[in-house]
Amino acid sequence: MDSFKRIWGAIDRVVFAVVKYACAAMLGLLICIVFYIFLGRYVFHNSPMWGEPLSLFLLTWMSILGSALVLRKNEHLRVTMFDDKMSAAGITATEILTVACVLVFALFMIIHGQQLMVQARKNTMAGVNIPYAWMYLSLPVTGVMYLFALAGQLLDKLEEKK
Repeated sequence: MDSFKRIWGAIDRVVFAVVKYACAAMLGLLICIVFYIFLGRYVFHNSPMWGEPLSLFLLTWMSILGSALVLRKNEHLRVTMFDDKMSAAGITATEILTVACVLVFALFMIIHGQQLMVQARKNTMAGVNIPYAWMYLSLPVTGVMYLFALAGQLLDKLEEKK
């Protein structure tokens, strides 16, 4: 079991480091593109046609994929005002319910994201000629990242109990 945890820990670190740096790169590129759109529109009076669809593409990927990072670190928004009033069993039950909801949502993203990709594979984004399927690919990829994040959280909880 220790060798599995060690291997999983290495995979977990690499996967989420790649996601973190990819999101940071997308944010930097998004800032540059939006600034270029601003300059083109208000300074040069010639806005690039590719700017807005590409910024939408990057924003979609960055925000959806970045949510997996937040889930992995367990830093998402939570309502904790009832935690002081609940028993330990109640808190455990709400944590299990939370994990179940995230698991169902991850499966929903994988299944329906794949269906959206199939439906949109022939439609392209104006100005950049990228198929919409590539934008919708962010849903199943993030769903898989959610499953990785939940597995990492489970292993973290098992480590805490030792």
